[in-house]
Amino acid sequence: MIVRCSSCATRYRVDTAALGETGRRARCTNCGHVWHQTPEADAPTASDSGAPPVPLNRPPAWAGWAAAGLFVIAALAGLALARNAIVMSWPGTVSTYDAVGLPIQAPQAQGLRIVDVQSKRVKDGDRTVLLVHGLVENTTEKGRRLPPLRAVLADETGAVLHRWPVAALSPVLDGGESTPFESWLEDPPEGAVKLSVDFVADDDS
Repeated sequence: MIVRCSSCATRYRVDTAALGETGRRARCTNCGHVWHQTPEADAPTASDSGAPPVPLNRPPAWAGWAAAGLFVIAALAGLALARNAIVMSWPGTVSTYDAVGLPIQAPQAQGLRIVDVQSKRVKDGDRTVLLVHGLVENTTEKGRRLPPLRAVLADETGAVLHRWPVAALSPVLDGGESTPFESWLEDPPEGAVKLSVDFVADDDS
């Protein structure tokens, strides 16, 4: 069928099936006018068969997928950025974040921080021993009890190869105090190049 722009009278050829039963919005490429075109509208026929197709205001198919992708990315970013708050409300999510390589500060570790983490491989006969040590600082003015500590070894891609508990010298810190921690691991796994020490929730230690 042929339709005309009600503003500038430019004519277009339109497939009636594209309009559906109730019609849809159309836009004139000549003047930009937008109107609702129904399949029942009066229109010239055979002599106007050379009229160009009318551009319908229908977003391309990829636009919907792109919007869905952006929504998923935004949702994942929100879950990552708010992970500490989420763990405070649902402690059981610690293992989920841990599995995807996102570090979690245990809820009871607020105001505590781990600094000066160092490691060294030494030979003990036929064995290789990895020595790990560092400090835990209480940045608040109140006394704090330390949550469990855990060391994690990962490869170049970040995949976890081994994890084990680490002991701090003092389990309780007064405001502004710090305490050292140390640990050792016999025969660390091959390919371990990244070391981290983090607080963990009591039920995930």
